[in-house]
Amino acid sequence: MAAEAGSLEWLKRWDGRIRYWSGMFAGTSYFHQPQGLGLRFSGSKLGGYFNDLTGKAQWTGPCDPEGLPLLTLSNGSRILFPIMLCQKALGHWDLWMIRSREEDRKSFLGVARWLREKQDASGGWDTWSAFGKAPLYRYSAMTQGQALSVLSRAYSLTGEDVYEHSCRRALELMSKPVQDGGVCHYEDREVILEEFPAHERDTVLNGWLFAIFGLHDFLLAFRDEKTRAFYEATRASVSRSLEQFDAGYWSYYSSETRRLASPFYHRLHLSQLDALALITDDERVRSLKAVWSRCEADSLCKSKALMVKAIQKLHEAPQITHMN
Repeated sequence: MAAEAGSLEWLKRWDGRIRYWSGMFAGTSYFHQPQGLGLRFSGSKLGGYFNDLTGKAQWTGPCDPEGLPLLTLSNGSRILFPIMLCQKALGHWDLWMIRSREEDRKSFLGVARWLREKQDASGGWDTWSAFGKAPLYRYSAMTQGQALSVLSRAYSLTGEDVYEHSCRRALELMSKPVQDGGVCHYEDREVILEEFPAHERDTVLNGWLFAIFGLHDFLLAFRDEKTRAFYEATRASVSRSLEQFDAGYWSYYSSETRRLASPFYHRLHLSQLDALALITDDERVRSLKAVWSRCEADSLCKSKALMVKAIQKLHEAPQITHMN
């Protein structure tokens, strides 16, 4: 009986992982919808978001009593996941700009209030503890950046000083070194923002770029020379570091472990670089975006990327992930 139960649990776990991967590769799951350049993005004003997150506004899964979406983990627990909430809010923001429906405005502000109320004493939002990570992984530069994007817009919409205060507290954690419990690695002249902070750096490109987008949004809403210097430093660092994410035929998801990007994340890189080029006028960004676009269009490059990524996924250790 024990062996049979173990076999059933193994099959259930692999069935969930395969369904999750299939949705990710196909771009059909809620979490891996296409995210092209934002529908109302300009870069020079606090308008539409950098990436198109409008699909994130359409959540059909479980919610808490306040109507906020609950993420169901593979162990059955349900959590309010800050990154998921921020992206849903930014999707509602863009939809509100497009169709001026009060329901989108209310949904956006509902998440903004949650961020303000749940921000902890360090200025952050616990992102990884529920996933079984070590305490060092508690925060994420991606969470901090996307929260800045939400809170800056909430301030522009309401004029309430509490949102500015929350932004500034978020910035304090964002610039804190990883070894001090923050999300930033300082290496010589490089300022690197980590989606998954750890003593051994393994930078995730999309998380770093989302963090930079949050800094840019804050500076559109508020004057702050210290934050501007921090933003310029990390923006220059990502430009100099882009080649670390170039596999020659595709993009890497992470810099040190060289995990290849899935088709979803490769396309996300392309749209993020599109947005970054618009706000920085950086030739290195435009050049690599053109190279990766050609890889995306090349059937041989794409086939090789799919094969390598599938092999990598099969060798990755099981982890607590989401089901919905």
